[in-house]
Amino acid sequence: GSLVSSPVAATVRYSGPLLDFGNVIVLEPEAGYLLIIAGLGTVFTRTGDIPGEGDPLGLIAGDPLPTSGIDGGQSRRETLYLEIRQNQQPVDPVDWFANDKD
Repeated sequence: GSLVSSPVAATVRYSGPLLDFGNVIVLEPEAGYLLIIAGLGTVFTRTGDIPGEGDPLGLIAGDPLPTSGIDGGQSRRETLYLEIRQNQQPVDPVDWFANDKD
């Protein structure tokens, strides 16, 4: 699967399997905020780790999209789930990933 890197420096609050989401990593970049990353086949972190921005977290489960288009759509595609929570409520992630380089 494709490599998933940490979008921000954060503390790992959970790393491992969760229900039907595959492996999940819950990051806490600052008090009151959680970044939930699910759909991982392999995780490189453990609870309590503090990855920096850009550090590898794991690999997405499933197969990358085919380049030839001859698989007939039968293989599982890579799907990454991302959720940001503020005070336990989901929030729009646009502000976290906005490109403010104007």
